[in-house]
Amino acid sequence: MLHTFLSVLPIFSLVMTGFVIKRLLPHTDLWQGIEKLVYYLFFPILLVLEVSKANFSDGGLLRALTAPFIATLLISAIMLVSKYFFKIENRLFTSIFQGGARYNSYVFIALSQSLFGDAGIILAGVFMAYMIITVNILSISIMNIYGSNHGNKKGLGSIIIALIKNPLIIGVFIGLILNALGIQITGAVKQYLSYLGNTATPLSLMSVGAGLIIMMDAKKMLGICYSIFLKLLIMPVITVALLYLLGSSGLPANIAVLFSAMPAAGNAYILSRQMGGDSEAMASIITWSTLLSILTVPLVMGLFEF
Repeated sequence: MLHTFLSVLPIFSLVMTGFVIKRLLPHTDLWQGIEKLVYYLFFPILLVLEVSKANFSDGGLLRALTAPFIATLLISAIMLVSKYFFKIENRLFTSIFQGGARYNSYVFIALSQSLFGDAGIILAGVFMAYMIITVNILSISIMNIYGSNHGNKKGLGSIIIALIKNPLIIGVFIGLILNALGIQITGAVKQYLSYLGNTATPLSLMSVGAGLIIMMDAKKMLGICYSIFLKLLIMPVITVALLYLLGSSGLPANIAVLFSAMPAAGNAYILSRQMGGDSEAMASIITWSTLLSILTVPLVMGLFEF
């Protein structure tokens, strides 16, 4: 567990570096530009490089992918039942749901690399491509039903188009195509792309820190804590149980556990604002789940190692 904590510590130190620098350089355009570069250029290139050279002969990958998929559906069902059992207000519920279901892809890729090296990045890319579709359809459906901005509802067609245009998914699929065709990226092209891809991790983590908003609405504290509890602790426990039931092991299983332990995604705040959710509660869930995951990720990865 100590080894895991020491591996995780530099990742979250970069997050806190971004938080501090944002207070010293509070220029919104600067941080928006950095995040766009990471999202549209650096991370997709990193995924292309790693996925294109991956070996997907491990038969346990599908079982490992199945566990967080089922766990996400179960957590979603738990949140829907609790919404009606505890009569949770609609806008607050959208934030609780996103906090419990969505994951931070930047932190996920960085930790996959830190804990498991290049092989970790490869599997992280596959998990992301697999789970982005599920999580986005669930989240946008909930926002359509319970969000207050009815004029900004999204149909299934627009959801699918948005997923197809997602740069991270595009990066994974380009890598898969190159992999299937046996095309290797070498020489000066590889070196050039490596320079760009290596920029992704530090800048993405600092942008996560820059987006943190330290606040807590006392009236909504119970709902916020409930969402964080489901995401950081219950989701990993369910995932681990499913991995054992499915007979999954090795690196794919460890990546599945890491995926399940990720804090809430920063882009959940943007979706909450666009579609009439409780954006203040969403900001609190993102911030506190990110900060608490500094402790919960080493705990989960130390206790449940495959």
